[in-house]
Amino acid sequence: MSSIEEQNKKLEELLMSNKESKIDPEVLKKLKGKASVQQDSQKQVAINLAVVGVGQAGSRIAEVFFNRGYNAGVINTSSQDLEYIKVDNKLLLEGSLGGTGKDLDLGRQIFEENEDLCSKFIEDVLGSNDMMYLAVSGGGGTGSSCCDTIIPTMVSMGCPVGVIYILPKDTEDALSKRNSIETLSRLARMSTENMISNLVVVDNAKIEQIYGGLSQAKFWDTANDAIVEPLDIFNSLTATASRHTSLDPSDFAKIISCGDCSVYGVVEVDNYMEETALAEAVIESLNSNMLAEGFDLKQTRVGGVIITGTKKVMDSLPAININYCYHMISDATNNANIFQGVYDVHTKSDSVKIYTWFAGLGLPKTRIETLKKQSKELEELARSKEKSRASAMTLDLGKDMTTSVSDEINRKIKKKNSAFSKFQRGRGSIIDARRKK
Repeated sequence: MSSIEEQNKKLEELLMSNKESKIDPEVLKKLKGKASVQQDSQKQVAINLAVVGVGQAGSRIAEVFFNRGYNAGVINTSSQDLEYIKVDNKLLLEGSLGGTGKDLDLGRQIFEENEDLCSKFIEDVLGSNDMMYLAVSGGGGTGSSCCDTIIPTMVSMGCPVGVIYILPKDTEDALSKRNSIETLSRLARMSTENMISNLVVVDNAKIEQIYGGLSQAKFWDTANDAIVEPLDIFNSLTATASRHTSLDPSDFAKIISCGDCSVYGVVEVDNYMEETALAEAVIESLNSNMLAEGFDLKQTRVGGVIITGTKKVMDSLPAININYCYHMISDATNNANIFQGVYDVHTKSDSVKIYTWFAGLGLPKTRIETLKKQSKELEELARSKEKSRASAMTLDLGKDMTTSVSDEINRKIKKKNSAFSKFQRGRGSIIDARRKK
């Protein structure tokens, strides 16, 4: 916690403890906002970014950005999903039982009805920042359904708009996969219309492969941090000087304003002194450590690679090792315009980290085809279950329906004329002659 935060927290506790003090919550909120601006201004970045996360997954991403010093806000239709998100700016949109049940039509209706409220909220989160990112997951209902309202609202504020879009895991249901494909199609259209400057595609199925060995408790925290870290590293290091090679803020701006799809990733190299170790790691990273797959990297129009290590590591790292690394990246991207940066960083790790970012890509067609196939198979299975529903709830008595109805009528007539029934109804009624206490 920064000294500014500590001072404001102590002041707030002191004032609130004094029963005679009359605290205006709105004034206190404004003061906190000013303190937040001061705190954020201490973070050195190339481009001042604000982030709005919508839905459960998007909110978690926004929370990680917030913890790294960025202005962030979250929107949801479920109060439960907002409860444990630790950011200052939250907006709950009411209009359903809580959430949307993955119903895109319901979600779009809620956002359309609350367009003015969302616009004011987004304006407050944006503040004086120069660019805004929307973080959403394609599998749910709230995040997927917000795009038609939220993105035009962001564009109307005159700043470049980026989107971090998360594809569903392989284990998710057919509706989640169908929603993700439909939403990606809408985002692609907005990108071709130049509404979206940077569409970062992240695939939970790929993240699950990379971090599958972690416990459930650690998996999502690690995965969400992996989504945010490369963007934050590019934005932070390009704002600092390097005694080696700098990737300038204008270079980074070209990467995130290139348009169409982007994909990024990071790989860590321990045996960095071996001549081809960095190059081999990059080759492996392009196949297994990028946060989404199915892209044709030869479509890359603009990209960036940042190599980091401690001062001691960088002083010992032969230049030829780095050159081999750059050569392999250039080859993989069909000689695209790749900006390069080499930086000393403070870390306890005796290793080299390589961050790569490729922009100007088409859609990840092979991944989309896989999602389509999986969605179709699951939908056919659901239809099969629906067809078998009637037979599953029918008990065969060995008689056809007409015979069963006839038998039931005859049974009731016989029962009505039975001696026992006469006892129950009238003259021969059974009398309880037991002595009453």
